[in-house]
Amino acid sequence: MQLAAAHAPASEGEVAQALAGLDGAPGIWLGGDAGIPGLHPQQAVLVVRPALILRPGTTGVTVQAHSPLGHGLLTQPAIAAWATASAPGAGRATLASLRAFMALMESVPESLLTGALPFEAWWLAPGAAPPGGHQTLGVLYLPEVYYERDAQGRWSRVTLSAPEVPPQALPDLPADTPSDPATPQDDFPPGGHADMVARAVQHLRAVPLVSLTLSQSFRRPFTGSAAAAFGRLRQANPAPIVFMVNDGAGGHLFGASPDLQLVVRGRTVQSLPVCGTVARRPGPVGEAQSLRELFNEEVDAASLAVCSDALRNDLAPLCEPGSLRLLDRRRPMSLATVVHTVDRLQGRMRDGVDAWDCIAATAAPVMVTGTPRALALAAIDRLEASPRGWYGGLTVLVRAGGDALVGTILRAASIRGGVAEVRTGGDLLADSVPEREEAESRLKALSLWRALGLDSAGHPRAAAGAPEPASLPPAVALLDAQDPLGASAQDALGALGIALVGPGATDLPAVLVGADGPRCAELLQSRGGAHRLLAWGDAAAHVLAQAGFAIGTHEPRHGRPVPCRPTPQAPFAEAGTMTVARYATAGLRSASDPLPAGWIVWAHDGDGLPLVLVHPGQRTACLLYRPDSLMCEPTAGAVLHAALALIA
Repeated sequence: MQLAAAHAPASEGEVAQALAGLDGAPGIWLGGDAGIPGLHPQQAVLVVRPALILRPGTTGVTVQAHSPLGHGLLTQPAIAAWATASAPGAGRATLASLRAFMALMESVPESLLTGALPFEAWWLAPGAAPPGGHQTLGVLYLPEVYYERDAQGRWSRVTLSAPEVPPQALPDLPADTPSDPATPQDDFPPGGHADMVARAVQHLRAVPLVSLTLSQSFRRPFTGSAAAAFGRLRQANPAPIVFMVNDGAGGHLFGASPDLQLVVRGRTVQSLPVCGTVARRPGPVGEAQSLRELFNEEVDAASLAVCSDALRNDLAPLCEPGSLRLLDRRRPMSLATVVHTVDRLQGRMRDGVDAWDCIAATAAPVMVTGTPRALALAAIDRLEASPRGWYGGLTVLVRAGGDALVGTILRAASIRGGVAEVRTGGDLLADSVPEREEAESRLKALSLWRALGLDSAGHPRAAAGAPEPASLPPAVALLDAQDPLGASAQDALGALGIALVGPGATDLPAVLVGADGPRCAELLQSRGGAHRLLAWGDAAAHVLAQAGFAIGTHEPRHGRPVPCRPTPQAPFAEAGTMTVARYATAGLRSASDPLPAGWIVWAHDGDGLPLVLVHPGQRTACLLYRPDSLMCEPTAGAVLHAALALIA
């Protein structure tokens, strides 16, 4: 049997129209939009008309024709015999079946298999013990028509055909039927993920686990276009691996992952693990600051080393002795909103080893499970509230010649039955802070909700350019408790167009600044308490002490840069981590103390201590730093704006 391929140039408009078609028809987009030049391939493939749909599983592979050409292929003796031998329960291992299928297609280099495999793809590895019965593990497409983007950004349309196989009509062409309605319910109520992390921390201290990655799913009603959401995600968050899949069974998956798990070229295999994330600050100077912060993180450096060593352990049996080396260590990778560090491993595969072996060996990698992996998998099964599904799985492209591109499914959303599911996780160590892990897990979901046009509560987001839900107060009473930087405070508030009046204007919201405790108490008493009040610096510590917080004194810390990490409840959560300047001689003693009634945290510092606290009922905001410092990043203005809007 001979396959043939025809090539034709394609325009960006044609590709965009084809991508929109994935809303209603099976197919996949897989490629790279960003990364480190020379390390991360920038090509892409868009399958718009599959000839055959393969569904690998624990006991074999099912195959289904999806075009007249595909139906014709299934009538050919070689492929018909392959389908019979590879069927679930026939006795042939799934990897052997996929390998044999690609051997049948090798007559034309343009033939390929591409699709997605879920987290449970590690069951395909030799020696794995999957549960009984046949379980489907994702979907792979042999395309009849696909688009391909080369490294220079040029698109072409590739059409495969089999001249000696007359296309045969499909009496029952598979249709993408709606899924049964799903339930838009999260894995945990607020605080539940933190409880799971607390149990995991105890587990880490009791068993020989170095690290453990736990995750949770959030689910929201969604009836919009998956392709449009994917387009918004690509525009806002270009990444080394971007993907969208219509699985042909009523489900969609899309995401933008930093993890390029495998690149196979000829007999060479590479893996590019990622660990360490810092928000990318604006401008060249801001980016340099972000990279400096990232490279100073010893824990992230150690975590990346563990990932690389674990991947080496997975790939070493498949590579020639001594060929597996670390080519790059902690290479910086700047993306649109974050910076990461990347290692690069490279080895030469042994004779008889191919991309499918590498895929199975590295499925469920340490980055999404833990170390050692067997113990981590058992802990995940015991602690997590729901099956992982696509999270931590693989996007796969394997060409007839053996080259392959494999990405880890992270920062992704799946849609089925009118419900969008976003799953996020984090790497835990024995000293992880449960509340901080929960906050970070929720923050990681925000870019996906934004792409879906939702907020974290599942409500439609306001259109771009819509007015702020709350405006700034036109005037405030400035309460100056001998503030040494009082002129700076006045300038910062005046720059926002806010008129400043004296402390006697008790009918106006107030801003309290300064470090004189008795004077702070006097000013607050004159207003009848801390209502409609914004306080910052040591004045904020004084207000919190009066509210019942445990406040301690410490050595003066003036002009110190501090990361400000928003919680999901903060109005400025989407701004991500920003740098602010601490001027203080007092602060909260502990991150674990319960909050007095009515108070919530809008942001933490780098040690997990609350940095921005508010009492919505009293309309009180406390900033344990100076928002008027020139050392604060421009994006930190969102915190001051939100605090002033609260007291307006």
